[in-house]
Amino acid sequence: MNAGPLAPLRPDLLDPTLDLVFKLLMTLEPRLLQHMLEGVLRRPIGSLQIIDADSPGEHAGGKGVVFDVRCVLDDGAPIALEMQRYSTAELRLRLLFYWARGFTDQLSRGDGYDQLRPTVVIAWLLEPLFPSLNQLHVVFEAGERDSRTSFGEELSIHLLQLGAPQRQALSTSEASGYDAVVERWARFFTRYDDPVELERLAAEDPMMALAKQTLEALSRDPEARRRAQRREDDLRLYEIELRANLERATQTGWNQGWDEGRTKGWDEGRTKGWDEGQTKGKAALLLRLLTKRFGPLPQAVLARVDTATSEQLDAWAERVLTEPTLDDVLAP
Repeated sequence: MNAGPLAPLRPDLLDPTLDLVFKLLMTLEPRLLQHMLEGVLRRPIGSLQIIDADSPGEHAGGKGVVFDVRCVLDDGAPIALEMQRYSTAELRLRLLFYWARGFTDQLSRGDGYDQLRPTVVIAWLLEPLFPSLNQLHVVFEAGERDSRTSFGEELSIHLLQLGAPQRQALSTSEASGYDAVVERWARFFTRYDDPVELERLAAEDPMMALAKQTLEALSRDPEARRRAQRREDDLRLYEIELRANLERATQTGWNQGWDEGRTKGWDEGRTKGWDEGQTKGKAALLLRLLTKRFGPLPQAVLARVDTATSEQLDAWAERVLTEPTLDDVLAP
C-alpha cells in the first residue's frame, strides 16, 4: 500500500525561534512559560511574575538586552530567558552579564546578603555555543576545579542547544518527566511548521496543545505579523551591512596593493598590485570573520594572518564556519 501524500508545511505560522515571537509567545500565555521553566529547572513552580513583558527590545545590531524574558519565581529567584539563532562571540559574556545583573539587582542598600536567591539564565540556541558538548540540555554551575565541590546554587546557566552536532534527541517513549517537557519544547521550536508533528505534540501534552493554539492565534494577529516581519528585516539588514563592510575591506586591501604596485612600474605593478591586493583583501576579510566568530583576536593571530600566503588564507577561510576553536581554524 502506498503512503498518502505528505501534509504540507505551515507557512502561515510565525517562527517561534525569532526572538520577538518567542517573547510574545511566553508573555501572552504565562502558563507556557511556567511549564517550560519547570522542565528546564526540573522542579515544580507555584507561580511567577513576568518583568517588562511589553519591552520592545533593541535593534539587532545594538549592544545590550534583545527580547529577553525576565521573571521572578514564587521563591524570589530571578530568571532570564531568551532565544538565540546565532551563537556569536559575545554571547557567553552576555549570558554571564544577565546572571550578574539578576543576582545583584536583588539587593537594595542595607539589605543582608542572606536575602539573595539563586539566579538562573536560560538560553535556547539554534547554534550550539559549545559544540563539543553534544547534548540538548547543558547546565553550568560554580564548582571547585579539581574536586568539583559546589560553591553554591546561586549561579546556574542552562543552554538548550537545539543545533548541537549529532544530537540524539530523546523520543517520546524514551523521555520521561521533566526530560520529556524539555524534549517536547525542542521539537516544538524545530518542527513548528510540520502539521503532523504539531498534532502529535498536542496529543502528548495539554500544554503543548496550548502552545500550538497560542502560536496559531499569534500568527493571525496582523500587528504581531507586522512586528515579526520588521524584526526579520532588521536581522537581514544587519547581515547585509556586515557583508558590505567585509566587501569594502576587501576592496580597500586590493586598492592599497594596487597603488603600491604602480609605483614600481606599470607592468610589474599591475601583476604585483593585483596579487598583493587580493592577499590583503583576503586577510582583512578573514580577520573580520574570525573576530565575529571568536571575539577580539590576540596580537600573535593578527601577525600570523598579516604574513600568511594567499593559499593559506584561503584554507583558513574555508574552516571559519566549521571548526569549533580558533586554533583549529588556524591549524597548519
